[in-house]
Amino acid sequence: MPSTWRFRLEAGERRALLGRPTTAERKLDQFLELYLPRGPRDPRWMLWIELWARTPANEDLRQAQEAMDRAWQEDLEALLTKGVARSRFAPMDIPAHASELLALLDGLSTRVVLGQRGSDRRQALTAARSAASRLIPRPGR
Repeated sequence: MPSTWRFRLEAGERRALLGRPTTAERKLDQFLELYLPRGPRDPRWMLWIELWARTPANEDLRQAQEAMDRAWQEDLEALLTKGVARSRFAPMDIPAHASELLALLDGLSTRVVLGQRGSDRRQALTAARSAASRLIPRPGR
């Protein structure tokens, strides 16, 4: 089984983030920061990449990977749902927008972890923020 202690730690970090008394926009930014790797060969992300590579041939790992992905998706959806309810974000297809943003974050994260030229954490965070501003509609825009 993949590193379940790491999964529980990440889930706790996300839950703490979602429970903070701050704006939905700030929570979304903190979610992006939490999601992205800290740099090349980030151990957390190295585990993710290894897990992704092994899931097609192992049903138990595939189910574990799906559970971890679903937890991130559900937490992002909860964040967006609260933001819409508080009129911080405009109404949207929340599952679709969350899924798109997470797919983009996965791509940015993989580039950072692999140490691809021009893909450090700072650049990835800038790109993630730019994408989030386009993917997550604000009222009046």
